[in-house]
Amino acid sequence: MAEDPTVGSTQWAQWRKAVDLDDYESRWDRMAEQGENPHGEVDFVMKFEPKTALDAGCGFGRVGIELNARGVDIIGVDLDPDLLERAKRRAPELDWRLANLANVDVGRQFDLVVVAGNVIGFVDGPDRSSAVQNCARHVAPGGWLVMGNQLKASWPTIAEFDDWCSREGLVPERHAAGWEGEMLGEDPDYVVTVHRRPAS
Repeated sequence: MAEDPTVGSTQWAQWRKAVDLDDYESRWDRMAEQGENPHGEVDFVMKFEPKTALDAGCGFGRVGIELNARGVDIIGVDLDPDLLERAKRRAPELDWRLANLANVDVGRQFDLVVVAGNVIGFVDGPDRSSAVQNCARHVAPGGWLVMGNQLKASWPTIAEFDDWCSREGLVPERHAAGWEGEMLGEDPDYVVTVHRRPAS
């Protein structure tokens, strides 16, 4: 292992100690084998008809690879070299980049930036606003930033997500309770936030 995969996130370091990566990666394959849908996030974001997408916090590439299979030109970014190596093994033809969401500059904007898998919650507290705002900067005019996160006590709130996005010119379009688009109840434990950059 050339680099420490936990640099940049204390909670990610804790998660990595507790999780077997082989089992984590195969979990989604097992879902498909059992007839379950492992691509709820992709089904959700494809409603926005993106032609290009940034898979921010791409992990082993599950979301980005499926987006590409549906005709979307993707770039995947993650700070964990171990997970990124798995993405490269699964889809070596795609563009996978080792970088921190708080300061990465991919050099272009996208129709869609998707941040699935509690990524922002795993970012260290002082860097969360920077990570969200930097993701927002990569959204093209008329494009979308879609993030899915648990609403834990120490993790960002819906109001914080809205505020961080608004600082970069994005406006909230909707908040759902999950990737099926469920209505947000009075005491949600998960949220999918959808923000849009106005076309002009």
